[in-house]
Amino acid sequence: MTWSVILPGWFNRSSCADQLMQQFQQSGELQWLEKLILRCGDDLYHFLLRQADAQLAADISQQCWLKVLENRHSYRAESRFKTWLFTLARNALVDELRKQQRWHLTEWQDDKAINDTTNGQSIFEQLTGLQQKQRLAVALQALPPLQREAILLQLEDFSLEDIAHITGELPETIKSRLRYARERLAQLLGEEHV
Repeated sequence: MTWSVILPGWFNRSSCADQLMQQFQQSGELQWLEKLILRCGDDLYHFLLRQADAQLAADISQQCWLKVLENRHSYRAESRFKTWLFTLARNALVDELRKQQRWHLTEWQDDKAINDTTNGQSIFEQLTGLQQKQRLAVALQALPPLQREAILLQLEDFSLEDIAHITGELPETIKSRLRYARERLAQLLGEEHV
């Protein structure tokens, strides 16, 4: 089972955000910004909400849209608009959490083998319905911040390269964080499932 089945609505966002940004960049007309906010605003807010409280997530989200408005000419189509937007959001969130002394650059690592299968089905294949989604959300919150950030960006359908760009890390570092995050999720969900 894929993440899109577990968390419907997190995928299948069209790439028209890039076209909307180009229209906004060229014209400066707010109608294009409004459409961008409609297209990407919920994803941005939910990404932030999974790493901060609701007030901080709303504040950072608003700051990001103001930056898009004020700096529309600094966007380069070398990367997707959503990648650029999430980079702005991630940097603003890290800055704010550092100010509040809530950002910890710790990684969780475990050398013991993690068994992520039960009766021939992966843990993720066993997750169905609202109760399982809630358990997954709790497990995501239990991940160290850098692993949670990487897995949430992957759930937003960002490629490994996009995640590396957003976080300012090497792709190999992101690959490692994703591996440890998946192992930890399997462990957490496996323990809760038993």
